[in-house]
Amino acid sequence: MSPPLLETDELVKTFGSLVANDGISLAVEGGSIHGIMGPNGSGKSTFFNTVTGFYSPDGGAVRFDGHDVSGKSPDEIARHGLGRTFQIPSPFEDLTVRENLLAVFTDGIRSGLRVREQKRQRADELLDLLEIDHIAHQDAGGISGGQEKLVELGRILMLEPACVLLDEPTAGVNPSLRNRLLDHLVTLNDRGTTFVIIEHDMRVIADICDRVSVFDQGEIIVEDDFESVTNDERVRSAYLGGSAEHDASLETLIADPDPATVDGSEPGGRPSLGDDTATPSTGGASELNGTADLTSDSTPGDTGVTAAAGETTPDRSVIGGGSAVTAATRPDHTAESWIVGENLTSGYGSHRVVDNVSVKSRDGVTCIFGPNGSGKSTLLKTLAGVVPTWDGQIQHRDTDITGNSPADNVSRGITMLPQDGGIFGNLSVRENLLLGGYTVADQDVRESRLTKVIESFPELESKLQSRGRSLSGGQQMMLSYGRAMMTGAEVYLLDEPSSGLAPSLIDQVFEMTRRLVDSGAQVLLIEQNVREALRVADYVYILAQGQVQFEGAPGDLSDEDDLVSVYLGID
Repeated sequence: MSPPLLETDELVKTFGSLVANDGISLAVEGGSIHGIMGPNGSGKSTFFNTVTGFYSPDGGAVRFDGHDVSGKSPDEIARHGLGRTFQIPSPFEDLTVRENLLAVFTDGIRSGLRVREQKRQRADELLDLLEIDHIAHQDAGGISGGQEKLVELGRILMLEPACVLLDEPTAGVNPSLRNRLLDHLVTLNDRGTTFVIIEHDMRVIADICDRVSVFDQGEIIVEDDFESVTNDERVRSAYLGGSAEHDASLETLIADPDPATVDGSEPGGRPSLGDDTATPSTGGASELNGTADLTSDSTPGDTGVTAAAGETTPDRSVIGGGSAVTAATRPDHTAESWIVGENLTSGYGSHRVVDNVSVKSRDGVTCIFGPNGSGKSTLLKTLAGVVPTWDGQIQHRDTDITGNSPADNVSRGITMLPQDGGIFGNLSVRENLLLGGYTVADQDVRESRLTKVIESFPELESKLQSRGRSLSGGQQMMLSYGRAMMTGAEVYLLDEPSSGLAPSLIDQVFEMTRRLVDSGAQVLLIEQNVREALRVADYVYILAQGQVQFEGAPGDLSDEDDLVSVYLGID
C-alpha cells in the first residue's frame, strides 16, 4: 500500500492557553476527496493554516509527498504541490479574471514579471474548464460571489498542485453554480488532483467525499464514510451539544412543563428559576426577576428614545415593556412580535449569506439553530442593523427600521450581545456597564439601573473598579448581560452567549437568558449547543445554507434523527 500523499502526525497548534489542534493525526490518500467537518471552533481552519504554513506548528509534523514540510513558509509548501483556497476569496478587483489567474505565475523579480506562453495557455484551459471564459476580460471586482470562488480555485490550479485544501468552497454560492463547482472538483479529481475539503454543507460532503474526518475541540473524534460518521453519537453530541448532566432525551428536554408543578422542580428539564443552583444573588431568584423594573423609575423619554411624529414610543417602564413570562408557562405564539424580519437577504461584499429568510421574535426565547456557516450570526447582525439589508424588510412594533443604524435600534429598545461579549478590556467593570446606558440622559436612571444589575450579578460588585479583561470568562459573560440590561431593551439578540465557557457555566447562561424573558423581554438566541438550548426554547428556527429549513415548536423536534438531518441540511 502506497504511503498517504498528505499526513500529519500528532499536530499541535496553540494560542496562549488555548489548544486549537491537540495532537491531530490525519492521512489523506492520493487521488481521494477527503472531507473535514465539525462544529464552529473545532479547529478545522487552524488545521488548514498550520498544514499550509500560515501558522507554525507547536508540535508534531506535516509530511507531503514524502517530504517533511513542518514549519515551512506557505510559498515553499505551495511549490511542493500543496495548495489551498480561503473561505472568503480575495481577487485583485482591478484586474480582469484572466489577469487574476496569470498573476499567480511569474519567474521572479528578475524576469520582469513576464508570463510565459505556456502559462497563458494554462490560464485559458482553466477558464474553459471552470466555465468562466465568458467573463475572462471582466474586472474581478464586478463578478458574483460564486464566480469569485471559481476564480480562487482557478488561481491555485495554475500551480498544478497535487493536492488542494478547500475551505468552504460552496459557502455563499447559489445552488446552480454550486453544482457546477462540485462537477468541476470531481472532474479535476478524476484527472488526478487530490482534495481536502472543509465544508458545512453536508450535501457536499455526502456527494463527493470518499472519507470524512470529524473535528471537535481540536481533535479528530471519528473518521469513516459519511453515513457512518453522521450516525455516530459522538458526532451528534459535537454538533448538537451535550446535555450537561441532564437526561439527553429530546422528549424530556422539550416537554411542556406542567403548570400545576410550579414548585421549583419543573418537569421537562427546564432549569428552575428558584432553586439553590441559580446564579448567586443577594436575594435569590427574586432579585434577578426584579430586573423587570430596571427602568421603573424612568419615563419613556428618559431612555433616550425619540418618537417621530405620529409614532408611539414603546412602553419601556419595565425591561421589555410587556408582561412577565414565567418558565412554567409556554408563551402564546399568536402574541405580538416586537421585531420582524421579512424575506431578508444580506451578506458581505458579493457573497450572499442570508437568502430570503423570514423570522420574528415571540414571547419567550426564540432559538435559531444551524451549523457554522449557515447564516445565523449574519441574520442576527442584519436584524440589529450591523449588516446592511440587501432585500426584504425589518419592522419593530410595526415601524420600518430596515435602514436603521445599530445605535438607532438600541435607542428603540433592540440590543445585541455579540458572540465574544464585546467587553472593553481596558475599561473598568463600572465603565463598561455605564456605557450600556449611554443613551439615557438622566444620571439617576443610569445609577438606578446599575444598582439593579449589581443586585442581579453580585459577583460584579467587588469588581466594579477592575478592568474588564481581568474578569473570568463567566464574569465577562455576566458583564455582557448586565451592560445589555442597562439599555432597558425589550428585544435581546444573543449570539452564542455560552461559546467558550466552561460546562459548569452553561446552565447559568441559559438561566439568565430565561430571566430576561421573565423581565418581560423577547429574546432571539443563537446557540450551538442545541440540546441545552432546547431546555429554554419556546420557538425554534433552523437555518442551513442561508435558508430556513424548519420553524416551529420545540415539540416538533422530538425525533433526533430528523433533527440531525434538518440541522445539517441533509435532504
